[in-house]
Amino acid sequence: MVSPSDIADSIYRHRQLLRLSQAELAELAGVSHSFVTKLEAGKANPGLKQLNQLLDVLGLSLSIVPKI
Repeated sequence: MVSPSDIADSIYRHRQLLRLSQAELAELAGVSHSFVTKLEAGKANPGLKQLNQLLDVLGLSLSIVPKI
């Protein structure tokens, strides 16, 4: 199971790989800078729309797969 901290960690790592600041990511994704800051700190719970906006900018996707 993927935890919220796993998601936050992935967003942080990919943002760093792309050499984007939190403010740049926020602007590109159409969310607030404070939201990105809180999300990476594990203090925000994004909705699917916000999460998809961030993941799209980072070149990531969200998948739902059956448990084995």
